[in-house]
Amino acid sequence: MPRLLTLVGGSLEGYQELLLGLASGVTQGVFEWIPVSSKTMLLLEFYWMGVPASTAYLLGLFLNGSTAAAAAIYFRKDLFEMLKGLWSGGEGRSLLFFLISSTSATGITAIPLAALVSEYLKSLDNLSMLVVGLLYLAMSLLLWLKAKLPQRTCNLNPLRDGVLAGLAQGFSALPGVSRSGTTILALLALGHRPKEALRLSFLMSIPATLGGTAYVALIRREALTTIPPTVLASSSIAAIAVSILAITTLLKASEKLKPHILTLLLALITILTAALPTQTI
Repeated sequence: MPRLLTLVGGSLEGYQELLLGLASGVTQGVFEWIPVSSKTMLLLEFYWMGVPASTAYLLGLFLNGSTAAAAAIYFRKDLFEMLKGLWSGGEGRSLLFFLISSTSATGITAIPLAALVSEYLKSLDNLSMLVVGLLYLAMSLLLWLKAKLPQRTCNLNPLRDGVLAGLAQGFSALPGVSRSGTTILALLALGHRPKEALRLSFLMSIPATLGGTAYVALIRREALTTIPPTVLASSSIAAIAVSILAITTLLKASEKLKPHILTLLLALITILTAALPTQTI
């Protein structure tokens, strides 16, 4: 099995594999839930360890799925209400139809973009990181505009809100574009309060991130052979634990965050990273 190379060209030791897994898991567990692209942060981590950008992107997409387990654990009551809603109606049925419509709409944009992006990154090599940085700049502008939106309230419209938020979520297949950032922005624009927009966005993450994991596991599984199983296992476990803590924290402090400043800083970091020499496996 191919082994991961460090920046100095040697194979990773067992403890280094564990540390990389824990580091990538913490990254996934934190950045999945704020308007910063977690898969791009993972792309950067693996890229710095010597993985080509196209493969690093696919690894980040695969590891996104570990947060689905965390969201399912945290929102288990909501998921149970959805199942009950199949025969009893109420909010559970509305949430279920919302997730069905949003997931369907996401596939329309995400699947072709994911296939296009992996090939695009492979051909651009170092320039792909510059593309990531420019997309981060665009995301910063969107998040700044989000703060300017008037605060209105509305009831959940499962079809309308699901389709529009799902289409927005699909564009997060692009590196540098945050899934939570695009969906929260769309839901706020539809009139939902910040805390409700966060809740709906987090629920949307369950089928969406599982879809990304399935895409890599079934269609691009060669990417998974580039790193040891120890990294994948430790990363997934760490991501689940950190995600539960992050969801709890963000739902309590959702309106106090200023994510556009953070994404602007990350844009600068990413663009500087593009100047680093490429390391191959």
